[in-house]
Amino acid sequence: MNEDQKKKIRRQYVYLVNNLTDPRSTGLVEHLYQDGVIEERDRQIVESKAATKDAIKHLLDAVMNSSHQGAFDCFLKLLEEYRQDYLANVLRQSDSPDGTGLCEVCPEASKSPATIVCLDCYQDMCSTCAGCHKRTRVSKDHIIKEITAAVTDKCQVHPCLDLKSYCPQCDVLICERCILDIHKGHADAWKDATTAAEELKCKVNGIIKEIKDITLNKPSIQKEEQKRLADLDEQRLVAKQAIETREDELYKLVKTGAEEAKEKVDKAYLDIKLQLQITKTIETLEKQLKAYEDKVNGASVSSVVKNHAEWETSLKEMLNTLSPTSPVPVLRFQTITWTETAIQQAMGTVVIGEITPTLITQHQLQCSKDPLEFPTAVDSMPGGDVVVGTGCNDETKCRIIICSSTGDIKKEIKVTGLLGLTVLRDGTIAATVWDGSTQEVWIYTKHGVVKSAFKCSKPGRITVNHEGHLVVMDASTATCGKVMVYRTDGTQLRVFTDTSSKPARYTKCITTTPSGDVIVSDPNDRCIRVYTPEGQLRYTYGWEGVMKCSHGVCVDEDGTIFICDFYADNIHQVSPAGQFMRYVLTDKDGLWRPQAVCINQEGHLVVAQQDGWIKTYKYK
Repeated sequence: MNEDQKKKIRRQYVYLVNNLTDPRSTGLVEHLYQDGVIEERDRQIVESKAATKDAIKHLLDAVMNSSHQGAFDCFLKLLEEYRQDYLANVLRQSDSPDGTGLCEVCPEASKSPATIVCLDCYQDMCSTCAGCHKRTRVSKDHIIKEITAAVTDKCQVHPCLDLKSYCPQCDVLICERCILDIHKGHADAWKDATTAAEELKCKVNGIIKEIKDITLNKPSIQKEEQKRLADLDEQRLVAKQAIETREDELYKLVKTGAEEAKEKVDKAYLDIKLQLQITKTIETLEKQLKAYEDKVNGASVSSVVKNHAEWETSLKEMLNTLSPTSPVPVLRFQTITWTETAIQQAMGTVVIGEITPTLITQHQLQCSKDPLEFPTAVDSMPGGDVVVGTGCNDETKCRIIICSSTGDIKKEIKVTGLLGLTVLRDGTIAATVWDGSTQEVWIYTKHGVVKSAFKCSKPGRITVNHEGHLVVMDASTATCGKVMVYRTDGTQLRVFTDTSSKPARYTKCITTTPSGDVIVSDPNDRCIRVYTPEGQLRYTYGWEGVMKCSHGVCVDEDGTIFICDFYADNIHQVSPAGQFMRYVLTDKDGLWRPQAVCINQEGHLVVAQQDGWIKTYKYK
């Protein structure tokens, strides 16, 4: 094969890059090596190339420079065996003396040289047949290319030389002297202009194809658009309902505030009224004064000397009683100037778009595989440390683990029968323990020492409310779950019942809101139920079709609720009024089997997964 033929073949390199399946993955390279077409060294070089484009280029050069008799024909034959007939035909035409093959459309008896290729039909044709091809209704939109494109423009710096090369760094056509002069040292400045043009065309056509794919996909896009518009309408409705709910809440707050203000006015009014009403007092004092006058005027000398001090004191008290209050108090109602701003802040704002959660830290606890151990509860210490409670098939191997946010373990406490834990304001840890002999709440110091304990019937999950009282969920699945509220000294304050509509098979989780409401997460009913502090049901969120298995639950400082949906691998973000806001985390964020969740002191979301991973996210 002479150099002119090699050059013509290299011009078709762009077709190989865009159409040849990676020869390393198909076995083509190995086949060529076994047939003796390429050397061992060439095979190693091709297989070591990082990019498919570079591998194909070296493979083509190795075939064209091979000492094997009929190497190129063998290569073309293998291409056809690997169902790359079009590529074999393109390269075969380039190997012909004139650089072109014959038109595949012309009659066999009078075929003209092929100068055009259709990239949609993979047919080579002459210019006449190409014109007919573009005028045909079926193929008028097909993309056709010249098989070879001669470069005839002259270099402005060296007018006697053609612009046969392309410098990618400068993005200009150059001549052979420019390669050694102005563009010396530029990467790939020697690249053949025709080949480069084909590559650039392919790049542009790739974008055109992407756009065409979009236009061809118009029906499905319209369907998706209709779905998104329907979702937008739903979001609009939900947003307006949220505003109306907030409006009702604010109205109730304003009404309550107004009633309290009216009571204060009435109280102030009565106080001032008592100060101003002295008429009856004067009538009483007149009688007392007459008695003093008679007593003083009729008293003997010795009686005056003996009693004058007492009389003076009593009369001065009467005088002070009769003195009018000055100045007279003024009763009025004073308003504040920032009412409008306060209402706007209380109403909230409209947010467009989702906030992508950011993974801040993650670490995996070393949990036992046999017997199986897994996180069941998680909470955050005042200093930022994370406290994790683990459950185990062997209840004697349950643990409380205190670790830093990056996973450095600071303390391990073995607790037989551990079911739940919560961190109190002073950094102590309250844990519920229920085994064969013990049904208690234990309070530990951060150093793992039991500070105090008290009896509690069937204690399960535990949390602390805004008053610092412990709220314990009944863990018995044989009865309806009781919610028990205790002081930290063990004094029981109240009890109310949370009833599942389905048989209670799984332990319920529990948390409280900043206002004191109690939230029970019930995996049996696949929902949460929100109660007032006294135990009156406010609302329910969830049920079948909304969640697969509601598990751990927590609330941030705004009252926003976060619920682990264990089997769905996501976490629901729900408004304080019980309206779905978004999936704050899903399996696309790497979430798997979320067991428990809490908010740390920095306002970040901490999630404990069943596989022992503890992950901290910034979610707003």
